[in-house]
Amino acid sequence: MSMKTDAQPAVWLGCLSCNNSGHLVGRWFPCDMIEEATLAEVHGGQEYVYPGCEEVLALDSEYLPRGVSEISQLRAAAWGEIFVDVGSDRWEELLAWYENCSPSLDVNGVPSASEFEEADQGCWDSFREFVESWADDCGVFYQWPEDAVRYFDWDKYERDCRHDFTVVDAPCGGVFVFTTCRGGVSL
Repeated sequence: MSMKTDAQPAVWLGCLSCNNSGHLVGRWFPCDMIEEATLAEVHGGQEYVYPGCEEVLALDSEYLPRGVSEISQLRAAAWGEIFVDVGSDRWEELLAWYENCSPSLDVNGVPSASEFEEADQGCWDSFREFVESWADDCGVFYQWPEDAVRYFDWDKYERDCRHDFTVVDAPCGGVFVFTTCRGGVSL
């Protein structure tokens, strides 16, 4: 099962000085382009940058994990880097993995793309579909007599496999499957 989404992580970058003065000044920036954001762009033009306007903060976010909202420009840029590494077609999977598997985080609070790649088993119509494919790929029935395969108890095998994988409902149907996560939650 393949998921295609247009979800791109973005933050609303606001001027702290202006906000503290009672003026809501800022705009949305995609996380993968946040490093180039200037004070002039945040203010809508250089002529609107006033003395004291020096610090900006991401005050809101879209398509970042739950709980990630007010973050620094540097941390938003780190999320942009992992978005580029993982790609938009697997972003929903990364968010599910982050929110359900307690990955290790770097100094910016961002997980490792390689750790995600290692844990990710893809998006499937059902966990049963994944288990059957996985069993076939691993050669579980290699040199088994056909009669033994026919009477194999898939329900019990699927139940037992739940101890080795974390299964998360995908937003558009189906499930995301990850190798067992530290502190992960299985369905």
